[in-house]
Amino acid sequence: MARRPILAIALLGAALCYLGLTPGSSFIAPKSVQSSVEVQKGQLEGVALGLGAGLLTAEPAYANVWNDEILPYSVSISFAIIWGIILGFVLLRLQEAFPE
Repeated sequence: MARRPILAIALLGAALCYLGLTPGSSFIAPKSVQSSVEVQKGQLEGVALGLGAGLLTAEPAYANVWNDEILPYSVSISFAIIWGIILGFVLLRLQEAFPE
């Protein structure tokens, strides 16, 4: 079963509670109470959708990086370098064995 980001869900809930309980602050006074409530509700929905999409649906980027990326590439590059050194010595020996 996939790991659930408990901390992300808790932080998202805390952020939404904070945004829902604080009054909207802006430099320009709202035209009426109705429009201010609608604007705040729209902002809250946008924040909830953005945080929910970013935190709850994607897997973390650091999941199993060592086994998936670092180890296979390092082993293959090391093997290629060592194999190149071995072939270089073989070619040197062949040049010595068959001079022109």
